[in-house]
Amino acid sequence: MAILEPFALAIGFLLSYSYDFTNSYGFSIVVLTIIINIVIFPLTLRQTRSTKRMQDIQPELKKLQKQHKDDKEQLNKAIADLYKTKGINPLGCVLPLIIQMPIWFALFRVLREPLVFIPKEAALFTQLGDHSSVLFYTMDLQIPASEIAAWIDRIPYLILILFVVLTALFQQNQLTKKSGNSNNPQAQQMQMIGKIMPLFFGFISWTLPSGLVVYFLTGNIFRIGQQALIVKIEENQKTKEIEKDQKEDNNTSETSTEDKDEKDDPRKNRKKRRRK
Repeated sequence: MAILEPFALAIGFLLSYSYDFTNSYGFSIVVLTIIINIVIFPLTLRQTRSTKRMQDIQPELKKLQKQHKDDKEQLNKAIADLYKTKGINPLGCVLPLIIQMPIWFALFRVLREPLVFIPKEAALFTQLGDHSSVLFYTMDLQIPASEIAAWIDRIPYLILILFVVLTALFQQNQLTKKSGNSNNPQAQQMQMIGKIMPLFFGFISWTLPSGLVVYFLTGNIFRIGQQALIVKIEENQKTKEIEKDQKEDNNTSETSTEDKDEKDDPRKNRKKRRRK
């Protein structure tokens, strides 16, 4: 596809540039993954915040479900209003994955046909001509695990795929572990996608170039740390807001108490009138 050509050429250049510093095909993919994740960080931030907010409003969703249990139309309207009030996009968790698709397809083409997209003057271009010179922990990252004939030789590839699935599951559980079960169809759909996606990535990793699997694994690990940081920041902000609200409530309560005491104490009222 012509639309992927610019992405593939840019990825080929970044990959060859990373190889000049790492002198390792595998670690150059790791560096490339980190660069891509930094570039798409705003999308990831929106995705994480949307998932966290969806988790936080579960108690309110359950109240709405009880309140409108006999009227689905009114329930959907109330849920839509709640999402709007809380600034939640139900598709906010999936949108970053969709936007990354061109990058994945372009990276797939680069790793499938690296000599087409990597600059000919790059050192990596020369090294890729000899597969044995770019092995990564005994793995040829230019081919998928399904093309390895002997099962004993497939073990490193299978371990790599297993780590992809486990880190993806951990990443999903990182944000949804406190949300519990919900009767909301949209929430159930998002939870189902969160369970299926790790298995889907594990399944397709069997037939994809192993370099792309390294990209998946590195991206998962990067986002686990990133999500932990974002969640911590969100919780600190929420704690500060709660403390601020409590402080304002206390100030309002103290003011009301003082006004009431002045009204109840006739001597204070007489002193005020004398001052006047």
